[in-house]
Amino acid sequence: MSDNKSDFLIGLLVGGALGAAIALLYAPQSGDETRETLKKKGGDLKDSAKDTYDRVKDQTSSLASQVKDSSTSLAATVKDSAATVASRVGETVGKMKSDVAEGVAGVRKTTAEEMGTLSQAAREEANRLKTAVNAPSGGDTAAGSTA
Repeated sequence: MSDNKSDFLIGLLVGGALGAAIALLYAPQSGDETRETLKKKGGDLKDSAKDTYDRVKDQTSSLASQVKDSSTSLAATVKDSAATVASRVGETVGKMKSDVAEGVAGVRKTTAEEMGTLSQAAREEANRLKTAVNAPSGGDTAAGSTA
């Protein structure tokens, strides 16, 4: 867009200069007056071109400053957002570690309880089998009914 404005201004200046030169050449003036007028118009054109150049230069500097400020602001925003995301990820990982540790502790506790229950059941079964093996094998019907 800046190139389009610059091209337009250059075209405007060149067209204006050509129009002025043609108008002066066809004007009913003496040679000295025409030269003086051309000299004056040339100076005016030079001043106009310098003013246009200065305006374009100022606008370019202003635009460059705005772009720099915007990019600095954007970089700060991205940095803050990244820090926030990193913090949240850290918190989530910490919570997940805590949850996993609690789950592991629960599994260990349940496993220990089940091992105790199974161990007790195995002892009771072993004692029952011992009693059944050591019982007199005479025609005792009571022993036969407990076996």
